[in-house]
This record gives sequence, structure tokens and C-alpha cells, in this order.
Amino acid sequence: MTKLKIMFNRLLIGFGLLLFIFLVFKLGKSFTKDSSEFVQTLNPQESAELPEEMVPLSNPIKDLNVEISLPSQTERELDLSMLVDSPILEDLTLGFATTQSMQTFLAQAEANGFRVRDRSAELKTVRLRVLDLDQASRYFDKMENEEEPHYNYRVRSPELPRAEFLEGEKSFGANADQWIGVPEERNDWGRGVKVAILDSGIDLSHSNLDGVSIEEIDMLGGGSSSRGHGTAIASIISGNDSGIMGIAPSASLLSIRVLDGEGQGDSFTVAKGIVEAANRGAQVINLSLGGTGESIVLKNAVDYARAQGSLVVAAVGNEGVSGVSYPAKFDHVIGVTSVDANGRQSSFANYGEGVDIAAPGVGVFTAWEDEALVSFSGTSSATAFISGALASEISRNPNLSSDQVVDLLYKYSNESEKPGFDEFTGNGILNVGRIENRNVPNLYDGAIVGYYFDPEEMKGGTTPFLVSVQNQGTAWLNNVSLEVEYRGVVKNYIFNNLDPGETRSEKLFLDGSGESGKGVRISSQLRLSGQTDIYPENNSRVSTISLPD
Repeated sequence: MTKLKIMFNRLLIGFGLLLFIFLVFKLGKSFTKDSSEFVQTLNPQESAELPEEMVPLSNPIKDLNVEISLPSQTERELDLSMLVDSPILEDLTLGFATTQSMQTFLAQAEANGFRVRDRSAELKTVRLRVLDLDQASRYFDKMENEEEPHYNYRVRSPELPRAEFLEGEKSFGANADQWIGVPEERNDWGRGVKVAILDSGIDLSHSNLDGVSIEEIDMLGGGSSSRGHGTAIASIISGNDSGIMGIAPSASLLSIRVLDGEGQGDSFTVAKGIVEAANRGAQVINLSLGGTGESIVLKNAVDYARAQGSLVVAAVGNEGVSGVSYPAKFDHVIGVTSVDANGRQSSFANYGEGVDIAAPGVGVFTAWEDEALVSFSGTSSATAFISGALASEISRNPNLSSDQVVDLLYKYSNESEKPGFDEFTGNGILNVGRIENRNVPNLYDGAIVGYYFDPEEMKGGTTPFLVSVQNQGTAWLNNVSLEVEYRGVVKNYIFNNLDPGETRSEKLFLDGSGESGKGVRISSQLRLSGQTDIYPENNSRVSTISLPD
């Protein structure tokens, strides 16, 4: 069997697996949610409307728009005719071990049945189309190196969550920066730091971005454009309007357009954009985009950027399923999920391996194109908060390496629901205030960080759950009292010797016999003894929890 036919066979099987995973994903995840407001107002001054919902993350089979019959397990040889006129062969990537071997291929490409669509010298990769299948097959059969072609996977900006996903989610409005502890006075934050935004472009004329240094690069060479999504990301990072101020208003932005007017693109173009951003000195690269395919060229681009000192930040996706999109899932990428203003992971956010940290992603007021201000939800906005926080900390901690800055975000993140590192919020929820106050002594801040129900422990109508408390200050906490009330029952607990940053939990039990689907109100109160809490807002929590069916 020729190398090209082997590749095609692998692609077919891979697409079949992707389709299976996609269908499984659609079963979704079952979450218990806080009862809270569903904010539909999109403009704090006017009643603007969000753009139409985006389609879900690209599925290769769907994108190809072609019926594919998977070979049986016993089939040893593919019919060469299966490849003829296949859309798969319209867009492939081919990587090389050396620059010389790539140059040799380029010199002989057309004679060997290929048309070169694009190339990247840094990644030693070409983007190509197969013109003559027989010639291409003979080339791969005789070549000495182990290069194999790969499909150029589709990527896109994550879908905007549908209304049903946002029911029960508490919006941030214009208060997301305060919620993560960002001070009002931060005009110099981000100064000297360049943040690359690989997206759909930015509306440079928007008043929210007045005075922001923005350089533009178009990797698509024209075509349809819709700059709303990219403008929203830029606003969260570096917006300078007093009503909607970015996390790092003095950071300079490098806008690299890799997505078209419908928010769609491909792995190779994004990879080239990442390389371009790294070469232009971007300390932070924001990727509020993703796809289902494990693109080798995209992984290599991420590794290249990290070697140049760039931090790569990416959205985990908005399908609400077990499975993080690429490139967020790659090593060396900070995968970002979304939480609402109750500190609960958003129901639309993907989860699993690759989730590293969480940030605000529900109903965040931000800019859109054409002077619009919108309520923006999704892991895209959460990703922008992390990028802005990184830019701020890099500018304010010049003696720290990029990895040390990332460690700051992780170390001083807030716990959320499930104690410890987990597949839902990773290291926790971004808290810039804790980072800023880390060297201030004697700050007392106890917090109720949430309720966690372990589905594997739900047996016989009894539902165990954890109530977790975290010391988010810089001083030890002693004699901390926790009161939990549900169904008329009051439970009292005492925590002693709670170290700064430490989380402890108490396990309680709900008897849910015959009451599946009903809401149970849980009220918790935390009190410090002889100590003044600097942030009493997180000392109480009232939630309505739906019991599992």
C-alpha cells in the first residue's frame, strides 16, 4: 500500500472517530446550577443585539460535505479511485525534517503532481493540493524521509452560547474586572508588552480602543470580514474607556487576521500567524479559536512560539462537552475555560484534559464592531481576560520569566467547586487581586468557594456533596465558623489553622428520594473570629441545586 493511500486510510478512520466523538459529545454533561439571573441586555446604554449565533466547532466530515465510507477492518487495500476528486486532497500539509529537504520538494512539486498553496520556512512545512494522484503516490513511495501528509484541519472562533446554555448563569456585566480583583487605577498596566490577537481582525475606529497601539497583519489576503469577535477580545485586553477598561490598557496589540467573515479558518494559516506573532516579539498570543483536529503543524507552531518566549493562550471551546478543542489541548498552551459571576464553570464550556485556568465568560460587557457595546459570553472572552492578566503581570514583574508569571496566575487562583486541580477549572479561577496583594501581610479573607456533587457517589437516593472553604488572604485563619442550612437543617463546623491559599471541605448529605429534578436551596455563611475580612462578599453563598434524575 502506498504512503498516500495509507495516509488517506488513516484520515478516513480518524474522521470516523471524530464523528463518533462529536455525537457522544452532543450527549453533553449534566451540571447542577445556581439559580440566578439571565441577563439579556447587551448594551449598557442601548438595547443592542448580539450577532446571530455561530455554528458549532467545525467537524471535518461536515466541512468536507462528502459521504465517506470507512473501510472494513479486513480490507487491506484501498481502491485508488476513492481518492480521485476527494476534497481531502485539496488541502494538505507536509512537514520536513530539514530546510534542504523542503527546498528539494518545492523545486520538484509540480512535476510530482502537487500544487504548493503556501509554505512556512520556520516550520519547514508546505500547504499543498494534489493535482495528479498517480504522480503524488509515486513520489511518496520513493522518498527516503518519513514525511507524511496531513489534513489541514478547520478551526474557527467558538460558537456564541445559545440562550438555553445561559439560563441559570449569572452575568458579569461591567463588573468582571472588579470581580477578579483588578484595581480601578491601572492605566500603566501592560506597558511595554505586546499581545498578539489571532482572530477576525479589529475595528480600529471603535472609541473603546482610542489611543491603543494596534498593528495589523492580514494573513488571508482580503475576502469577507467581520471584526466584531476580534474587537471584543481587544477591548477586554486593552480597552481604555473608563466604563469598559481592559485589564492591560497600555499594552500594544498585534492584530493578525486568520479567520474570515464567518469566523472560520484553517490550522496552517493559524500556525503561520503564531509564528509571525512570535517573530514580531509578542509576549502573549491570544487564540480565542479552536477546532477538533490535532494538527501537527499547529502544534509545531505553538512549540516554536514558546521557544521564542511567547505565552500562548487558547479557548477550550463552547460545546459544553468532555473534550477540549485544539490548540488549547496542546502542551505549552494555557487552556482557558469560563465561569459565571457565581464562580461556577459555565455549562457551555468544554472540560477535560487541557483545561488550565478559568476566567469570566458570561455576559461580559465589551466592545463590538461599528461602535457597538455588547454582552459577550463564551470561553473566548475568558481567554482574553487571561491574556490581559498575563500582559499586566509581565509589565509589572520584569524580573520574572514568562513561566514564573504563569505560575503566579495558577498559585493565586481561587478554588472552585471541586477541590484541587480538576478537569473543570484546572488550577482555579483567575484572581488578580490576590496576585497584587501577595506580599501584603496580615490580610484576612475567608471564602466559601462552592458546592461540589460527585456523580459517582450518588447512590440510593442519597446525594453527598462538599462545601469548600478557602483562605484567600495572606494571614493564617483560626476559629473560622461555617454554617450550612438546607431543608430546615443547620450544620455548624469550625476550621482552625487554615494556611493562606489552603482549601478545606466538609461532606454533607442530601436525601433526594423521590425528588429528582427538584430544586434544593442551600445557604452557607462563613464567619471569622476576631479578624476583619477584607472581602466579606465571598463569605456567604445561597444556591438552588437541582437534584439529579
